[in-house]
Amino acid sequence: MRPLAPLAAAAVLFAAPAAEADGLSPSETARLLRGEAVSRAQQLDRAGRHYVGGVTYAIVDAAPREVTALLGDVGSWRRLLPRTREAALVGEAAGDPLIDLTHGSALLQVSYTLRMHREGDGVRFWMDGSRHHDIDDAWGYARAAPMPGGRTLLTWGILVDMGPGLLRELFEGEVQAVALTVPDRVRGVLFERSARGQRAAR
Repeated sequence: MRPLAPLAAAAVLFAAPAAEADGLSPSETARLLRGEAVSRAQQLDRAGRHYVGGVTYAIVDAAPREVTALLGDVGSWRRLLPRTREAALVGEAAGDPLIDLTHGSALLQVSYTLRMHREGDGVRFWMDGSRHHDIDDAWGYARAAPMPGGRTLLTWGILVDMGPGLLRELFEGEVQAVALTVPDRVRGVLFERSARGQRAAR
């Protein structure tokens, strides 16, 4: 069983703005339609846990099936997740992939295992607390909603509890900022793949 506090944190994040981005302001919607990613940072304190993260929206020039296929490709996670040094499939839990992740630099690294659950137009993920982990918790989701012209509205939500101590004090702000850049990274990888396909077809 997962502890109550992380479950409550996940419920708050998942109940935040829906994939259709109905809660965006007119100015945020205009930015989104201009091709900008729109992020809403969040901090959450529940039952002694401290989470940072938020939600980012971005319009992707690819069909939802392409977006979800990329998100489900563990081999691409080193490019999609910021500061990722290693991403390796290490097993399954009830059919859900378990992925060992290592983030950081040559001087400082953190490792943990995520369980990823694919569902319809997206994925959800959460840290497996029964395995080694250098952070206290992590939750999130990605959702791909179809838009006219074969494009996709990608919604990315994440919450991370780095735990008390020096890691939180030194890096929490940076972790929160880069964690919300994943939709831009998804767009970049898909653009590169499209460009390679166009060159190959010539």
